Amino acid sequence: MGTQKLIDQDSLIDTVDLRRGRSRDLIRSVADRARHLPPKEQALLNEVYAHGKTVVEIAKSTGETPSYLRRKVRKLTARVLDPRYRYVTEQRSSWRPTRRQVAEACVIEGLSIKEASDRLQLSQYVVRKHREAIETMYEAAPKLSENN
Repeated sequence: MGTQKLIDQDSLIDTVDLRRGRSRDLIRSVADRARHLPPKEQALLNEVYAHGKTVVEIAKSTGETPSYLRRKVRKLTARVLDPRYRYVTEQRSSWRPTRRQVAEACVIEGLSIKEASDRLQLSQYVVRKHREAIETMYEAAPKLSENN
């Protein structure tokens, strides 16, 4: 999950390039998947994709720099479009509480093993093992359609 190429790099760059026009399907997909993110991140993606605001407009209202927000939007978009993200959002309700918490922290919120460990008050070993189990389940699962 952490060091692997998650999506074909060229297609990802085209998808998250904020200067390009966006298809309705992309807007709908990002907005739908963003509902699983923490409220601030969800609001940022909704402003960009659903409401069509530019990063500069958002930066003026939030006090953040446009370059910081651009990076953040690119990372969030890449995360929500990752098939692992979709897998976790669809499967996590059937998992035990600890695995669900690790999945939400690492895959949905994008935290590192150390950050998740600190937040969840679990050892890094436990977080790593749950993350590996999630990756194994994802790899073994039938591949989901990329349209949604």
